[in-house]
Amino acid sequence: MKTLFFLLLCQFAVGQIKTISGKKITNREFEAKIINAMDSLNVKGMSIAVINNGKVIYEKGLGLADVKKNISVRKTTYFEAASLSKPVFCLFVLKLSEEGKINLDKPLFEYLPNENIKDERYKKITARMVLSHTTGLPNWSENNIVLDFDPGTRFSYSGEAFTYLAKAIAKISRVTLNDLDLIFQNKVAKEFKLKNFHFILTSTISKNLATAYQENNPVKDERDRSIFDPAGGLYANAESYSKFLVELMNNYDKYKTMFRPVIGLEENDEIRKYFNIDSWTLGLGIENINGTTNYWHGGNNLGYTNSFTLNLNQKFGYVFFTNADQCHGMKKIIENLLWK
Repeated sequence: MKTLFFLLLCQFAVGQIKTISGKKITNREFEAKIINAMDSLNVKGMSIAVINNGKVIYEKGLGLADVKKNISVRKTTYFEAASLSKPVFCLFVLKLSEEGKINLDKPLFEYLPNENIKDERYKKITARMVLSHTTGLPNWSENNIVLDFDPGTRFSYSGEAFTYLAKAIAKISRVTLNDLDLIFQNKVAKEFKLKNFHFILTSTISKNLATAYQENNPVKDERDRSIFDPAGGLYANAESYSKFLVELMNNYDKYKTMFRPVIGLEENDEIRKYFNIDSWTLGLGIENINGTTNYWHGGNNLGYTNSFTLNLNQKFGYVFFTNADQCHGMKKIIENLLWK
């Protein structure tokens, strides 16, 4: 009789997600709400995972990876991770620092001068400033770059700074940017047991890459994807990226540097206003949701929008990838479902 009761209890528990307060929502109910959100936000395809108590308890591909070919999003479908690349690259840099390969507080200029920056203040920029977005460099620029402020004094989001740091690391490692992913594979991907988790476009990923959409039109970024891009070049999906997030949370003592606040965001900062981010660590934004402290990063490449949020106290969170352009409204919808 006890065995029968236990089996029935297990069957009842299967297929449920717990919100941060412990309330239960069935997978079916959660999925229906996400599909409804996809329809309202014009999202063709999505890969999503939910983490409860340090484990992935829901992971699913929804919608279409390619509308014209009627290809569904599968477990093996990949997306451009866009700026979700940055936290992964941050961990890579921190590992290199632990090994003594790079000093986080040594000016990058001493490793690699940057001919595109004409502002002499850039010679103060360090790897720590890059990871915390305090370099003063613009988000993106090409030549004759001028800093927006003295390095280390303010927060200002910069993909340009991440590219500079990657070039410096390539030089330190005596490789080109085309080969830097090989070092990343050995330092991070293998330890985290992440397969097909690359900062370059491989043949396997290319065959399974979701088509990008801007509104209803397929779009394609023509950047060279054979070059290591730390700011937006990672390829991933909910399955692979959620493993990365779970490893971070479940081994906090090992990776705690990534969760310590470094700089507060000014009141008029666009990221603070749009995403409700109070401060930044070496890789993550700190977000207050209903009185809880959480860690966030989002990203957008042409035709892709992605986001994750983690709560360390509950070992709780989510990550999603979409093939929709500028679809940041999905973040708020998911958090309204899970942070209650």
